[in-house]
Amino acid sequence: MLTVEEAIETILRDIVPLETVEVPLTDAFGYVLAQDLYADMDNPPFDNSAVDGYALFWEDVQSASEDAPVYLVEVGEVPAGGGAIQPLKRGQCVRVMTGAPIPERANAMVMVEDTRRDPRGVAVTAPVRPGNHIRRRGEDVREGAHILSPGTHLGAAEVAMLAAMGCSAPRCYRRPKVAVISTGDELVEPARKPGPGQIRDCNRYALAALVAEAGAELHSITHLPDDEARTEAWFRACAGLDGSDPADVIVTSGGVSVGDRDFVKPALERLGTLEMWKVRMKPGKPIAFGRIAETCFFGLPGNPVSTMVTFELFVRPALWKLSGRKQLQRQIVPVRLNGEVRRRAGRREYIRATVRWKDDRFEATPTGSQGSGILSSMLEANGLVVIPEEASHIAAGTVLPAIILSLPAPESSN
Repeated sequence: MLTVEEAIETILRDIVPLETVEVPLTDAFGYVLAQDLYADMDNPPFDNSAVDGYALFWEDVQSASEDAPVYLVEVGEVPAGGGAIQPLKRGQCVRVMTGAPIPERANAMVMVEDTRRDPRGVAVTAPVRPGNHIRRRGEDVREGAHILSPGTHLGAAEVAMLAAMGCSAPRCYRRPKVAVISTGDELVEPARKPGPGQIRDCNRYALAALVAEAGAELHSITHLPDDEARTEAWFRACAGLDGSDPADVIVTSGGVSVGDRDFVKPALERLGTLEMWKVRMKPGKPIAFGRIAETCFFGLPGNPVSTMVTFELFVRPALWKLSGRKQLQRQIVPVRLNGEVRRRAGRREYIRATVRWKDDRFEATPTGSQGSGILSSMLEANGLVVIPEEASHIAAGTVLPAIILSLPAPESSN
């Protein structure tokens, strides 16, 4: 059996990012950038006001107060989107809206809240500092500056910067297309009440959700009974061997062991190559990885927790690499374990846990029974605590690494 690190290395060794496509900016969120982005102009492109108020000379209002306001002559107004007016003179002010250009020579803004209208002019009731509430040209980004690199995952801020720099159709790596397949005669649709020996199919829908969370797209989603011919035919179709549009990745659940009704691994070996099968870990020892033509193949175990954990450890990094991401692993942090763990040594184990920030450190509380069929153990789990292979007893308070699946909750205020 391979170690987890050896398995990940085997999977990622020959995977390269997919081809690039131009993506409309409205659809770019979640894609991975495949180009450098340089500033095509200063941002902001001109000095502008950060508030609604009046542009003035700060020297004119140093003595201003509520009881002794300074009166200025209002000589104009600049709305957002408007052009600047004539240069300002001492003793004058101009009404300027948020985002509008600052009149030439003005060196500060006073908020409208610190003024009032008066027959004698604009009464300024508070002093201001030099440059007060003025956003200077280029203070955010200077023309020609390098802003974003290939491999950047596009969130809201990155999309906003692309827009600000005039990039309306960024070149990104194509999202992987993933064929999701659950296997087993015992599986029925969620809407059906299971009969004797049957269970509802949850893995197919969990995998579809995990694919979407990883930033990939569904190529297809189906359930296959334990039928050798149908299994092979569907694999051929998903890999494009029958002329169909191929998936980039096939992910199956179940059927990867050595039982008489386990057809996933034999079908993979007949149609393509099996590059790995077993990994020294728990949950999820049996996992098949290989290729059918140009399509990556992952055969995950059938127990729900094993399916989800092995997807997290092996499939997600592959999808992220295909997507062009630089960072291929989740964040790993040290956590203090609440409660002890007793187990049989020999395989690395991933304990589902709730991770919280408490007393200036992360704490991890296991989410109950850790059996590979205990789906409820995943509900409160935002981390996987890594138990080393050689350990049989982990005492409470031990510090261990944990893979963070989602943002840890802060310490409760109760």
